[in-house]
Amino acid sequence: MNKLALWHSAKSEFSYAYDSKTLYITLRTAKNDLKFVEIIFGDPFSWGGDRKGNPIWKHEIKPMMKRYKTEDFDYYFAEIKPPYLRTKYAFLLHDKNQDYIFGSKRVRAYHDQDSLYERFDLSEYYNFPYLNHEDLHHTPDWVKDTIWYQIFLDRFNNVDNTSNLPWGKLPVHNNEFYGGNLKGVIDKLPYLKDLGINGIYFTPIFEAPTAHKYDTTNYFKIDPQFGTNEDFGLLVQKAHELGIKVMLDGVFNHCGFDHPFFQDVVKNGEKSIYKDCFFIDKFPVVNFPLTDQGKPTHYYGIELNLKTFAFTPHMPKWNTEHPLAQQHLLDSIRFWIETYDIDGWRLDVSNEISHDFLRQIKKVSRAAKKDTFILGENWDSSYPWLHGDQLDSVMNYDLSYPLWKYLEHKIDYMTFRDMVITYLATTPKNVMENMFNLVGSHDTIRIKRRLKDDPRRVKLSYLWMFLSSGAPNIYYGDEIGLTGEHDPDNRRCMLWDEKDQDLDFKHFVKSLITLRKSHPAFLSYDYQFLSSDHLIFSKTEGSDTIYTIMNQAETTTIQLPETLQGSFVNLLTGEKITLRDKISLEAYQFLLLQKES
Repeated sequence: MNKLALWHSAKSEFSYAYDSKTLYITLRTAKNDLKFVEIIFGDPFSWGGDRKGNPIWKHEIKPMMKRYKTEDFDYYFAEIKPPYLRTKYAFLLHDKNQDYIFGSKRVRAYHDQDSLYERFDLSEYYNFPYLNHEDLHHTPDWVKDTIWYQIFLDRFNNVDNTSNLPWGKLPVHNNEFYGGNLKGVIDKLPYLKDLGINGIYFTPIFEAPTAHKYDTTNYFKIDPQFGTNEDFGLLVQKAHELGIKVMLDGVFNHCGFDHPFFQDVVKNGEKSIYKDCFFIDKFPVVNFPLTDQGKPTHYYGIELNLKTFAFTPHMPKWNTEHPLAQQHLLDSIRFWIETYDIDGWRLDVSNEISHDFLRQIKKVSRAAKKDTFILGENWDSSYPWLHGDQLDSVMNYDLSYPLWKYLEHKIDYMTFRDMVITYLATTPKNVMENMFNLVGSHDTIRIKRRLKDDPRRVKLSYLWMFLSSGAPNIYYGDEIGLTGEHDPDNRRCMLWDEKDQDLDFKHFVKSLITLRKSHPAFLSYDYQFLSSDHLIFSKTEGSDTIYTIMNQAETTTIQLPETLQGSFVNLLTGEKITLRDKISLEAYQFLLLQKES
């Protein structure tokens, strides 16, 4: 047995409370290393005795299922329900020649049940002390059923707004204002409803000097470029009437250079009452040149006298431990929930905000509205933020990355599959179902440009996203074929003239939304990969099973597994298909199938 491959950690992504009565337990072993694995578990205080008075621990032994397999590891899974909400547990490992018990301290051989523990001593067992209901995930039920639509407001739609730039001008430059506004979104709410979305995520819309608005000046005011607070209130009202949730982007890691608190520090230096609202290393805080308008300029290469987002003095970092900063930001969070009934916050660079302040954001938001959704912008594996006390979910770049690399032909199928399986094995299911899944955003290359402006490949990316557990997100314009390189080119104006739109792709997206709402299998956690050479997988939820074949190559003949032979219905066309042992698919062709009933 390969002891070095064994891995488990209590109260982690390998051992967590799925609900108020259930623990999900995962164990990693070397691939094909063991005949089978069991879990032994019981209440640490539940002891009886035999007729001779010898203490006997009251426990259960349950087989674990091999749920996931990569090229290097097997992942065994068990669901247990401790009757008294606390448990000690260990793993019984069975290889060809020996039985072992693997606990929190060591791996050792054992020969009979009497040697599994010592008298009143379970110190070598893993411990889940108690399933406290306060520690559970309480993500609102509506999140996992949401189809998000991300809007970069200045570029979405202009109604009765002025701009010196023609709508749709190329190239796009930073800090160009095209006039997109809140009235423009209200005007297009029927379009969004018809598309099938039921959640809007706005990038920042509070007062700020830039087009992107990540340098907030006033957390309590809609930027006049976009309209008024009253316009926003009307938008939320109209969206809610159509069953559409609204989520705002909160920039609470840093503010803008022009924020009044920071400008007071610029003016008054060490005498400012706000100086400790920021991380000032030395005074004067401005040690870089300013324009005639008092804005930072030519600061590259200068060691700043303060902490900022990245290295730009445009965005000084908040000290969220300071009472003045803390109250200011938490009051703004409460204000938009209580006054305008928003449904969620997306927190910019959430992984740079202190865990303590994230917990406060969660508490304030939930107190203002119990089903408020808290989404974080984390680009990496994020379990430390997803214990239930901070974020409900993150933007799921962790799943986007292997998809991008696979469709860009930068990794092979086996590497892609192993990365996806590792994600499945190490992401708690009650987190996974609420993930904010995406193939692109305002921070990435447009998915169409990433895939060489080939709509066939873009369809593969969207099909995968919609078939993944979690809530899919459409970055505005993706649905009609908008393209673009990195920022700022990925923030082009929306094309509203149908002659400029890819109507076939728009129809495809609408079909995916419809299917996702009617097939529970779309939302199931696991992909059951059915081939070692091609991306063929099934998904099952209850009695609903769907099969997917994706060809990520030139025209290819694919050997089909037995489960994909017989009579099927193409879910996207309604066409009936009979499959035998082989099928020929063109480059980037795919099939979404269900067995004919």
